[in-house]
Amino acid sequence: MKKKGSLNLSIEAIVVVVIAFTVLGLGLTFVKTQIGDIGKTASSIQEQISQQILDDLRTGNKKLSFPATKLNLATNEESVQAIGLKNTEDSPVEVIIGFQVKSGNDFPDFKSEQVLPFKNGAIDVKAKISWDDSTQKLKPGESKVFPVTMTAPDKTGNYLYKIIIKKAGTGEEFDSRTFFIKTS
Repeated sequence: MKKKGSLNLSIEAIVVVVIAFTVLGLGLTFVKTQIGDIGKTASSIQEQISQQILDDLRTGNKKLSFPATKLNLATNEESVQAIGLKNTEDSPVEVIIGFQVKSGNDFPDFKSEQVLPFKNGAIDVKAKISWDDSTQKLKPGESKVFPVTMTAPDKTGNYLYKIIIKKAGTGEEFDSRTFFIKTS
């Protein structure tokens, strides 16, 4: 009789292990599906933001659209944003997108994908912005959206940034906007 009891215990243990693996497999499948849905949702949101920027440029007579006036980020956090440009002139225009940050009384220029050291008062700070810094051609009335990856400064504080669009060749300002990045 002792052998029969131990055999029942072994079968019960096997059943519990099989049920546990089944539940674990279902749980992993559920998590994988949810993560895939999050990626689709993020892409959808980015597409909606791009569409809103284009709609904003179409309805207003703006040359430059940037949806944020203030970004709240953690130090060294990356944020993907989008800027929109519209040629409101009657002829084609070639422009170059640039970024600056206030450092004392100056506005030093960022170079795409390079860390820019600057001062915020007496504090040495570093930040980075990545974007397509090549010449952009816009036909009359044409609007385009450009993605920008901003890496927040490495120190806490409130920083004034400037998007400056210049005409290629002449360096004449096409348009500009300011915004803040607040780090914590």
